[in-house]
Parts: sequence; C-alpha cells; structure tokens
Amino acid sequence: MNSFNHWMVGLDLTNMDDLVLGYLNFLSGINEPEHLTFIHVIEDEGVSEELNELFPEVETSKSLESIIRKELKKKIDRYFDANGPHVNIIIRKGSTTETLLSALNEFDPDLLVLGKKTGYEGEGVLARKITKYAHCSLLFVAENSQYKLENLHVPITFSKASARALKQAQKMSGSVGADLHVQHVYNYPAQFFPYIPSDKYSERMNEHLNKKFEKFKKKYDLSSIPNCTFTVNDEGKDADQIYNLTLRTRADLIMVGAKSKSSVAALLTDEMADSLAEYHFGVPVLIYKEKEEHIGLLKSLLDKD
Repeated sequence: MNSFNHWMVGLDLTNMDDLVLGYLNFLSGINEPEHLTFIHVIEDEGVSEELNELFPEVETSKSLESIIRKELKKKIDRYFDANGPHVNIIIRKGSTTETLLSALNEFDPDLLVLGKKTGYEGEGVLARKITKYAHCSLLFVAENSQYKLENLHVPITFSKASARALKQAQKMSGSVGADLHVQHVYNYPAQFFPYIPSDKYSERMNEHLNKKFEKFKKKYDLSSIPNCTFTVNDEGKDADQIYNLTLRTRADLIMVGAKSKSSVAALLTDEMADSLAEYHFGVPVLIYKEKEEHIGLLKSLLDKD
C-alpha cells in the first residue's frame, strides 16, 4: 500500500457506499493516501424515470448533479475529515465501464476501489472488464468485508507479477502483524484424466513444486516468504481451490498480481487475476498492477483517432 498515494473510489448512493467508506477508513489507518477521488456514474439508460420518482424537484442535469454531490459529501464527511487526505468528488454520465476507464486515464490514480455486491447480476462481468482494462491496482470490497487484517492470502503463479504482489503483501502484513498465506493451484497433466493420480505421483509433484517455489523465491529475492501451500485442482475452477483455503485460513484480504497485457489480443487471454475479480469470495480482493506496464494498453483503447 505504500505506493498507493492516490485512491479513486466508486460510489453509487446505495448502502454499499457506507461499507466501502468504512473499509477505506480502516485501510487509511494502515497507510493514509494523499488524495481521494470519489466518482459517481449516472447511467444513461433509464435514469430519468427513476430520478423523477426520487427527486421530482429536479429539473435540470445541473441541479441533479448538485443533489448527488451533496449526498456524496455527506457520506464521505462521516469517514474522512478536513485533516485527512485531499478529497475530490466527480460526477459523470455514461456507461459505467467506459466512464470509469476514461476517469482512470484522466486522473491517473494508483488504486481503484469498487464495492462488490454478492449475487447481483452483472457485478462479476463489470469487475472482470475493469480488471482487464485498468492500468492501476484494484480493490474490490465485498459486502461482508470486516475491518481487520490478521490473515493475508496470496495466490501465485511463479510469475513476475506474483512476485510483485508478494512483496506488497509482505510489506502490508509486516506493518500490521498479519499472517501471510501463500498458495499455488496446479492441474494434473491431461493424460491422467479420468484416472486418479497415484500417491507416488502426488509426492513427486509436490517435490517438483517445492523446488520451483525455491527457485522463484531466489530469482525475485523473496527469501523471507513463508512456505507455499500446493493445491491440486481436480475439478471446478482454480478460484474454488483458492476460496477453500481462504475459508481455512480465515483470510481477511486476498492479493494477487496481474500480468501486463501489452496488446488488445492479450485481453483474450484469461488470467488468474481476471477470474478472481469476478469470483464472490466474501472478502476484499486486491489486484496489484505496475502502472507503467499497463498504461499503454488503456491509452490505446481510449484513443479515438
């Protein structure tokens, strides 16, 4: 979190805002940002009818923005005072994904924070799209997130992106005295199915992965990282295995590294970070990105020329 000086936070004027703001207030106690940019997106489709019912006094878009700004400020002031970070409130109209990406390009935050409502249709799709295109790190705050950080869970793939996420997680866990849990989910070679691999093969696979993990630590200077839990995914999704360990370790936060996607074609590749973004873990998920490696793709996607 030390490199996250500017946070952009999506608010939608629902009860989810209070949970997001409360969680951010908790996180800022660990590492306070210098700037907080709050954004509310007014969806184009179906806005007028709903707003006419809620705010019959609204006659112009300008008066609507004024009402929304006052409501947002009232909420924000309950969690952040004048002595805290510099606060900016922006209100935009358009589709949520495109508007958020445009705002990321304009304001260039280090971290984008969004609430994630469990079971709501479309929430997972939005999270996956934003994760693919955003150039900054992302934090998805689940509905039942708790204001504590005692166990931090980091799924890895032995990549450079995973190493960076581990280093960030190590700093965070060290600053609050949290336990760090590292996991690698692997699949058996396809030729073993539909047969059940023998115990002997399982032992050899664990030996192989332990050696790979040690090389990974040495390569990226991660000597103080604790042991890694190796989990076979014999059915379902990798995210299911990550979720199971999250429950067993009582994790308060999941942090995963996102690989750089340097071309539009690379967006077709489904990375672990993308799938974790849309999965309903019930705890916050932080997707760590190196901004410099991702900004080029965002700009190319937004370039209209």
